[in-house]
Amino acid sequence: HQHQQQQKQKQKQHQEQKQKQSPQLLPFMLLLVMLTLLTRPLSAFSNRLSDTKLHEIYLDDKEIKLSWMVDWYKQEVLFHLQNAFNEQHRWFYLGFSKRGSLTDADICFFENQNGFFNVVTDTYTSPDGLWVRKDYQQDCEVFKMDEFTLAFKRKFDTCDPLDLRLHEGTMYVVWARGETELSLEDHHQFAMPNISSPHEAGMKMMQLLRADKILIPETDLSTIDITLKQAPVPAIETTYWCHVQRLDQIIKHRHHIVQFEPIIKNPHIVHHMEVFHCETDEHDEIPLYNGDCDQMPPKAKVCSKVMVLWAMGASTFTYPPEAGLPVGGPGYNPYVRLEVHFNNVEMQAGLVDNSGFRIKISKTLRQYDAAVMELGLEYTDKMAIPPGQQAFPLSGYCVADCTRAGLPSNGIIIFGSQLHTHLRGLRVLTRHFRGEQELREVNRDDYYSHHFQEMRTLHYKPHVMPGDALVTTCYYNTSADKSAALGGFAISDEMCVNYIHYYPATKLEVCKSSVSEETLENYFIYMKRKEHQRGIHLNGARSANYRSIEWSQPRVDQLYTMYIQEPLSVQCNKSDGSRFEGHNWEGVAATPVQIKMPIHRKLCPNYNPLWLKPLEKGECDLLGECIY
Repeated sequence: HQHQQQQKQKQKQHQEQKQKQSPQLLPFMLLLVMLTLLTRPLSAFSNRLSDTKLHEIYLDDKEIKLSWMVDWYKQEVLFHLQNAFNEQHRWFYLGFSKRGSLTDADICFFENQNGFFNVVTDTYTSPDGLWVRKDYQQDCEVFKMDEFTLAFKRKFDTCDPLDLRLHEGTMYVVWARGETELSLEDHHQFAMPNISSPHEAGMKMMQLLRADKILIPETDLSTIDITLKQAPVPAIETTYWCHVQRLDQIIKHRHHIVQFEPIIKNPHIVHHMEVFHCETDEHDEIPLYNGDCDQMPPKAKVCSKVMVLWAMGASTFTYPPEAGLPVGGPGYNPYVRLEVHFNNVEMQAGLVDNSGFRIKISKTLRQYDAAVMELGLEYTDKMAIPPGQQAFPLSGYCVADCTRAGLPSNGIIIFGSQLHTHLRGLRVLTRHFRGEQELREVNRDDYYSHHFQEMRTLHYKPHVMPGDALVTTCYYNTSADKSAALGGFAISDEMCVNYIHYYPATKLEVCKSSVSEETLENYFIYMKRKEHQRGIHLNGARSANYRSIEWSQPRVDQLYTMYIQEPLSVQCNKSDGSRFEGHNWEGVAATPVQIKMPIHRKLCPNYNPLWLKPLEKGECDLLGECIY
């Protein structure tokens, strides 16, 4: 009995000691899980943690594998690198850059000294990228480093002005490795080390702070391919190619789309793709077609309800387990239209393309029907961006009257978002308003790149109610332009769109805006008569009028003020292109949006005690935000 009492006392003490240590052990436990997942077969883990928590990419596309796990609770990321080192290489660095260059970059250097891979140095680079400086605050915390691999962690926000915050937008991860010994701890500044081969350095765009991966619970999956059929690519810069296809007999029964994967045959010319369903009677025959969208048969114009979409940089998209995009069943027309935007910059002749989508469908229906909605700006040359601008903002409004007309009483849940501009886009965000209150943003990418337009699963899933307003703002760099850039479909024109995936499905498919016709007419009258812009013709083309203006800063300010204050033309459209009834959508007041400087360092009361210039601070835009 006395022995049993002693054993119980020891177990109690052990348990108390374990509870005291558990907070400190949590990072190490996460690392242990991460390392175990990387070295043991997936089938050995019943919880399948690796399938959802672990993200992976090859930095050099073949050997150097970066894996990471996001700890949202502790606000930090655990990194693991395989094959970072080998017999020749004595150092490796991994860092974060604002837009992919080595200027004002935040870099962790890992070194082998005296035969041991045991030195890590937190550094930052000079504005010209030629010098590396040791950071006064060391934030690269190593767990493991040997002759082949390394593991370390970084907080989302280190409260260090010489670090770049990890965020949910596009991040530019830079890396390199080399052979010479650096001895960084002995120097506060040194020249950026030379790279012996271009294959030993690089940059990858990625979303580091990404939502967990989604598993498909259903096993009764079928596949549908919707692709072009030997489409001859015209030898011109911009072509929208349309392919009308009849779906297989399987869609006689109702299914849910649970995943879609792009099939890209010519990645250097395919800019973006969309599949539209033909919203008409199930017995209507749509002519099969494979040609320029401008020459498409009129009967195919009903093929306008968005099903799936892709743009440069995007990959496979998986729906959350509670929702799927409905396809098939009684009353469902079997025809779809695939639209592919060819951006043939070099105007190559003789190209043939078979790009499209591979779609996975399940006959097991999920709780909610999902749908796609377009937010942002109407595709029109009513909107313009003056030349010579660092970051000129244009906003598209999904106004409260439109969500009140188109959304159900319980609202919708947004679970996916794809931001889209053409070549000049720098930054895109969608803000969420309920009356005078601004709620958490739907999506934001401060370092947007048109080369990396992912359809992103959202970690935070906004709940949008009837009467809410959604304002999508795109910032554009026109410093290389000599005349105004216009909205439109060509790659040389501009767009501002947020394609949101949401549930439950509604009839509202387009919630966008542009400046009203009357406002624009009055603007050109003012510019001609008061600003003496003689190139403007009051009955002439809008594009020619915009491009004839001799731009000065006051005229840029006038244009911006007009766009944010004057009435709108609103597209509050159903999938057939018709507007919701009961409202006059011309001359609608813009949603009042306060211009607020973002406060990023809420948890850093002693941020920047030495008054250093933060790495994030760059060129300033019209509103004074300096993150470019």
